[in-house]
Amino acid sequence: MTNDPDLRQIRFEKGWTQLDVANMLGVDRSTVSRCENGAPMSSTMRRLLMLILREGKDRPEAAE
Repeated sequence: MTNDPDLRQIRFEKGWTQLDVANMLGVDRSTVSRCENGAPMSSTMRRLLMLILREGKDRPEAAE
């Protein structure tokens, strides 16, 4: 486990699902789940995930 902020808590505060974050990152939902549960991730993935969660974007629109 790292000293990263609680990714799940940040995501909840923004009202996003794991699938929302996964779609923003272009990864599987399971990848976001593993990151939230402390699985090792590359420094690039960590930076991307934190950028999206901290800086935030509007919640992605559902595909129509």
